[in-house]
Amino acid sequence: MQRRVAARANQRAAAFIRFQMLGDHEAMHILLTELSDDDNGRLAFVTALASIAATVGTQAMGRDGTLTYLRLLAENSAALSDADDIDSFFDDGDNGDDGDNPDAGPTS
Repeated sequence: MQRRVAARANQRAAAFIRFQMLGDHEAMHILLTELSDDDNGRLAFVTALASIAATVGTQAMGRDGTLTYLRLLAENSAALSDADDIDSFFDDGDNGDDGDNPDAGPTS
């Protein structure tokens, strides 16, 4: 039974990634809605996504490169989630520093 659950999770995770790459948000929504009532299915799906991401990342950037990328992604996402004005980080020509943060780094 576990192999069947894992196979279904891998199928869903691969489809989800493919839909993301194709910009098919409706299909992504349908797939996620399918998982909404199944805790084991959700856990298997998330585990499969992580496994696929680790495999693709390692093949593309090597193990150390992938670990560095994931650490930086987590750190930057944490900073964004705590930002008072998250949109300022995405404005053209603006690094999110309004001049009063000594840790923001250079602006050029």
